[in-house]
Amino acid sequence: MPMPLPSRLLRAALVAALAAASPLTVSCSSTDPEEPPALTDEQLLGVYLENAIRYLDLRELDRAEDQARRALEIDPDNERFLLIYGSCRLLKGTAQDIQAAIETFERIPEEKQRDYRVQMKWAAAVERKGVFYEEASRGVRDGSRATDAPNRGQRADELMAEAQGYWREAKGRFEESNELRSGEPETIGGLVRTTALLGETEESIRYGRDLIDAIRASQRLVSIKLEDDSITADRETQLFANRRSNRAYEVKARLHIATLLRQEGRLAEAIEEFDEIIYLQPELAEAHSLRAQLLYDLGEYVKARDSITRFIELKARTAEFEDPSIRRAYDLQERCDQAIRSSGRG
Repeated sequence: MPMPLPSRLLRAALVAALAAASPLTVSCSSTDPEEPPALTDEQLLGVYLENAIRYLDLRELDRAEDQARRALEIDPDNERFLLIYGSCRLLKGTAQDIQAAIETFERIPEEKQRDYRVQMKWAAAVERKGVFYEEASRGVRDGSRATDAPNRGQRADELMAEAQGYWREAKGRFEESNELRSGEPETIGGLVRTTALLGETEESIRYGRDLIDAIRASQRLVSIKLEDDSITADRETQLFANRRSNRAYEVKARLHIATLLRQEGRLAEAIEEFDEIIYLQPELAEAHSLRAQLLYDLGEYVKARDSITRFIELKARTAEFEDPSIRRAYDLQERCDQAIRSSGRG
């Protein structure tokens, strides 16, 4: 008689088999005493959950979705697997996937919908659906999208109104998620986006600053964990990656705020945001260019020239002289020099 596998190896073999086999195959009973016993539904759900989470972390969406689908064949109302399945479809991002994600979140039992993650993902899907309607509206209006409507302008307005409705719903769900668990960067980021889409500029700026606070709180936590001498090399690598990701996220948040401030004519405040962006990411050429234009508009010609010169130095590493952004930069540099000479400060 062959020696039995150690329990750890047996479990690994079962997990590998379950990832590829159908639930019917693995749950069949067997009369062969040499075969491992069939797993219960509860055990199967545990394996599917472990696999789905791992695949989702690796962004192997098809495999994560498959594991969630198999689990839902056993337990159709399981909120964890409905959330995973919907999240996979959300991340895939096509119009069909987004609709499937929304319909999946709607299937979650009502008493389980009071979960910040459910509302956050649901909101993101509805927000994306609104974006599809906005794109359709623009296409109908400019003639790039076919329509049977006799009046293109009227149909474009109708589609845009639908987009606005979806964004208002998304905002409400993000707000509910934030009430259920405050300080989540993903939720606050959703509020930054939806308020901007709805034209609520001041609110979007406020949420943008809340997002920066949340990101910095995350950064402090990462720094504390990095001070632990007992962390493994893999964990340290992951934490450093998290820190870089947080920094990039803060840069994006500040770019958003600076853009809105510029649109509102609050140029000095926008420049302060660009100062922070350049501190966080000194090699970001575009930040120097945008800062230079704002400084020029405020009459700070010397600072503007320094900033656009730095942009040229950074951009010249990868761009050709004929690059339009380089040519515009040289034009701004010349205008700065002329203004400085005219003011007698050269």
